[in-house]
Amino acid sequence: MMDIRSLREDRMHGSPDFPFATYEQKRRTGEPVLDNHWHDEAEFLWMTEGQAVFQIGLSEYELSRGEAIFVPGGAIHGGHSMQGASCAYRAIVFQPEWLGDSGDGIGAGFMNPLQRGEAAIPTVYDGSETWGMATLDRLEKLYAIRESGDPAMALRIKAELCLLFADLIGSGRWAPQASAAMAHHSSSEQMKAVVAYIESHFAQPLTVTELSRVAGMSEGHFGRVFKSFMRKTPMEYVNHYRMRQAAEMLSGGNLSVGQVSLEVGLPNFSYFCKAFRTKYGRSPSEFRKKFRSL
Repeated sequence: MMDIRSLREDRMHGSPDFPFATYEQKRRTGEPVLDNHWHDEAEFLWMTEGQAVFQIGLSEYELSRGEAIFVPGGAIHGGHSMQGASCAYRAIVFQPEWLGDSGDGIGAGFMNPLQRGEAAIPTVYDGSETWGMATLDRLEKLYAIRESGDPAMALRIKAELCLLFADLIGSGRWAPQASAAMAHHSSSEQMKAVVAYIESHFAQPLTVTELSRVAGMSEGHFGRVFKSFMRKTPMEYVNHYRMRQAAEMLSGGNLSVGQVSLEVGLPNFSYFCKAFRTKYGRSPSEFRKKFRSL
């Protein structure tokens, strides 16, 4: 679901005239569940097998089979397994603005505030309440419609999504965002700016001091906020990103291992090889050989 090169997804979900897509992911024991990332579209995600922990911003949610979460557009989110166990989940990703033109009451009153973070619906749907069960049923129906090949698929999906939100609004589950939530949104945007800076400057020496200036925070506060959002310290994340870049260069390019080390901003070849082995379980040369044999 995510371009390996960037925390921000740059793929299109659906098409300009039908901004809706479905995904199904199965993770074996020990495999990563979902790297932290964000996209402009909103998302419902629900477990079909096993359990996993999903993070949205600073909050974590343990989901079991049949439970779902809603991820607002633009929110940093990711997931990790519980004790390394296998799991599977489905997701639908869509543009809320698609459900109502900006000039009508649906868009102006409900969908646009939701997309801008000025309003919110529940995050977790576990079936313990009538409105939650109704939402879970509609998510399964939406997934089935998308897979059906029905010539009226787009119309049916838009109608089901509208009904899903109508049910939540009608049951009092749509509300303006509190000021604390808006402050959280501001911190999220600062972290996105830092990640974008890392992605543009990873080949250069980077320090916590430099990154904290990008965020507009003191070093101590920045370090705490960054780790809360990303589950890594700033420098852990920088090296994590560098290793991902190195893996892509090794799998798809003709640079030598030494050249790759320099390209990702780690001129200490020994340190680069050690860091790469720690992340991928094999040396850069072994990784390249294994990848090209697949």
